[in-house]
Amino acid sequence: MATAQGTRERQKQATREALIAAAHELFTRESYGAVGAEAIARAAGVTRATFYLHFRSKAEVVVELMRRIELEIMDSFRVLDGLEDPDPESIAAWLHGHAGMWRRYRMEFAAIEQAMADDPLVAEEWHAMLWKVPGVMERLLARMPDDEARNTARLHLMTLMMQLERAFHFSLVRGHDDHHDAVVAVLATQWSALLRG
Repeated sequence: MATAQGTRERQKQATREALIAAAHELFTRESYGAVGAEAIARAAGVTRATFYLHFRSKAEVVVELMRRIELEIMDSFRVLDGLEDPDPESIAAWLHGHAGMWRRYRMEFAAIEQAMADDPLVAEEWHAMLWKVPGVMERLLARMPDDEARNTARLHLMTLMMQLERAFHFSLVRGHDDHHDAVVAVLATQWSALLRG
């Protein structure tokens, strides 16, 4: 009995993974807005009803894609927090490494952006993930003398992360990278002021 149940669970997980892979492929080729649940199901070789057994909407697929890169995003900010001397040069080097992650997950970030405009679920998930980042910036927050200073530092972090997200979205996802290095230099100066301040 346990074997049959285990087999069903593996099949269920395999179907879910096939749907996620199909959505990823379609979002890459066509864009989030151009793809519907039926197209994802067809590309995965299942019915539309099967899609809805696993996901209530294509936005839930984007949330799953987002959760799969969340750990790497958090790890990147841990590296930033761990810089011994967060001067503009070392932060610029970190930003270039962080940009590599944005390039690797270009499709995911494009789908997130498009889905946020259409579905509050994705916007809420992205916002919640951004609010998790200050939790991994332990060195920065430990330097703050009291709760008020820590809360102010968290707000500064959120503002800088949103600025970074917008800048990288336009330069790395949308391909407007003519001034990418100059933008990185400006961002590095801003991040350095917070991390050294």
